[in-house]
Amino acid sequence: MSFRNLTTAFAPLAACLALACDPELGDDVSRADPVANFERLWDDFDRYYGLFAVKGVDWDALHAVYAPQVRHDSTRAELYAVFADLLGHLGDTHVSLYPAGDPELPVWNHLRVDGVMPVGNYDYDLIRRDYLRDHVDGGELVEYGRLDGDVGYVHLKLFDGDRREWRRTMDDIFAALGDAPGIVVDVRDCPGGLDPLVQYVAGRFAADRRLFMTARKRSGPDRDDFTAPEAWYVEPTDDTYTGPVVLLTSFLTQSAGETFTLAMGTQDHVVHLGEATNGALSDNIMRDLPNGWMVSISVGDYRGPTGASYEGVGVPPDEEVLNTAEEVLAGTDRALERAIARLSGE
Repeated sequence: MSFRNLTTAFAPLAACLALACDPELGDDVSRADPVANFERLWDDFDRYYGLFAVKGVDWDALHAVYAPQVRHDSTRAELYAVFADLLGHLGDTHVSLYPAGDPELPVWNHLRVDGVMPVGNYDYDLIRRDYLRDHVDGGELVEYGRLDGDVGYVHLKLFDGDRREWRRTMDDIFAALGDAPGIVVDVRDCPGGLDPLVQYVAGRFAADRRLFMTARKRSGPDRDDFTAPEAWYVEPTDDTYTGPVVLLTSFLTQSAGETFTLAMGTQDHVVHLGEATNGALSDNIMRDLPNGWMVSISVGDYRGPTGASYEGVGVPPDEEVLNTAEEVLAGTDRALERAIARLSGE
């Protein structure tokens, strides 16, 4: 799920986030009606989803397929299955179904298996145990230290908090690692955060001002109703590190972790290694359904500096290096070792 909720940032939608008393639904029995809930979910996506064109999805055609599958006497489990099939066509990790009050029904999105997200072939505990020295635990946001060859290592875990906090954190990191011959920046398990913080942290590694993203958001009921595109630039901010940098990503790199990848990718001294990111860049909102369930909806259309969309496909690396589960279990992080080799001149 995205950590970049639009409740305050996107005024045209803010008034619609809570489900008010709906006179058309009336009592609790009506609110539990599967048909009413299907129509509410379909209509909410019709009004707010920002990626139908990007995904090539015919939402009206899907209504024709799935609406007849829902009856007034459908069970909640049957309704859940229809929702999962319908939303699966979007292939969007920012779209999740939360069947509150139904503990036997797990949280759904298109990647989850029995409600659990895959863990990938990455283990930070392995890095901390076998690769990292002079380790500094910066809490829930960052950890850092040194690798072989005196290479610096920065693990960015979440783009949360505020700019003042991040300024202090980045000052501490550069005080400790600023003399390193190169730095590995690892966002392989970053689930997201706030784009202004992405912009700031990437700016601490920037040598030049570059466009890294344009973003527009749904602004009306028609599917082509969007705000004007907003241009996002990365530029040198405060004291910077502009030595060689290797950025590591994986398919677990999501949301603001992916916009950070776009920002870092504009800089000539940064090389992107690992695997493509998840492909879920857009902001999302939460909507309540009449039966008490909730659903998250991607409302944005985010593009890279060339205008390309990476939704559903992820931001590709300059060099693909894929760890295997067997390697990680055996104590080897091949992607990290490749990053160290590049920064050590091997």
